[in-house]
Amino acid sequence: MTDKTETLKHDEVTSSVGGQGKGKTQLLRITGLLGLAIAAPFFLWVPLGLTGLTPSMIDVFGVVGLRFPAAVTIGGLLLAAIGFHKI
Repeated sequence: MTDKTETLKHDEVTSSVGGQGKGKTQLLRITGLLGLAIAAPFFLWVPLGLTGLTPSMIDVFGVVGLRFPAAVTIGGLLLAAIGFHKI
């Protein structure tokens, strides 16, 4: 009995193992960029609020209300992590 082995090119291996087509990769990239776009305003607001160029988040939301921008930022970053996973 003889063992037959096949050698696949790198492109064939990645396409068959990953199972990702161009459309899925494009959708994941858009999802990642959307997540970054959601989180970016809150990232920029913190240093601008500390320098006094904009009102601080505490002035706008209050200490208890800081949960809202934190939740939106974390949600955006989670969406970006899902979108940019294995791209």
